[in-house]
Amino acid sequence: MPHSQLNLGKINYLNCWPLFNQLQTALTSECFNLISGHPARLNAGLKEGRIDISPSSSMLLAHDNADDDYFILPDITIASLTEVRSVILLSRKPLNELNHCTIALTNQSLTSIFLLKIILFHFHKLNPDSISFTTGEFSTNASPPDAALIIGDQALKFYHNPPADYKVYDLGRLWYEFTGLPFVYALWIGRKSALQEKSGIIMELHGTLKKIIAELPGKFAQLTPCALAETENRAEITPTQLTSYWQQAISYRLDQPALTGLDLFYRLAWKMELIKQVPKLEFFPAS
Repeated sequence: MPHSQLNLGKINYLNCWPLFNQLQTALTSECFNLISGHPARLNAGLKEGRIDISPSSSMLLAHDNADDDYFILPDITIASLTEVRSVILLSRKPLNELNHCTIALTNQSLTSIFLLKIILFHFHKLNPDSISFTTGEFSTNASPPDAALIIGDQALKFYHNPPADYKVYDLGRLWYEFTGLPFVYALWIGRKSALQEKSGIIMELHGTLKKIIAELPGKFAQLTPCALAETENRAEITPTQLTSYWQQAISYRLDQPALTGLDLFYRLAWKMELIKQVPKLEFFPAS
């Protein structure tokens, strides 16, 4: 492996599929080593130094002194403008009746967990001491939870085909209804330790991603069949549903409204003592 090769994290969800499909064609392959995983696994790879840069949980920067270790690629994100469809709460009760209930949480995304807690305890004023949280795979078999937080491709499937007796609450939609702002789930986060030897490759990556994002809206429909053919859940959402998801639910642009929404998320999480600090965002120089 060349010494200057960039270890690049790749999220294995449909929300990122168009980006990485186009990225793998555009990049010089010998300069990039793709490491796949769900968001929590990529966060761990960044922390441990196995990954140089990755689309990763926006909450990674809120860990103790984490903003001293990382930089952010400007202009680029994974966000929702209104609804998101792939971060949902399945619930057998209305949100306002979830006191004294059990909610199953995903172990794949801390950002989504904090978003849910802000929605329940800050926006809907539920009692944090009255709700029991568990972790584990969601199942409607014996002793199903009252509600379950689900993300990624499984959430997208349940958004369109919810289990019997469960209502779908879209967390991106709930955030937008209370704030009028986009919600940022992931930033392109890199380790500062990689800058000295790999800044040229990072600049190439940044420029390529910006070009891909500018061109993607005209390509979503033609990319849909290939994406469904490559995913395990290809029979569980339709081509029309996937194309609509990319076109209407997912945004890759880290613009001023997205940054304003991100700042509000951090400040609410800090106010609720979910994090100890509001992180400072340090951006990589634009190419």
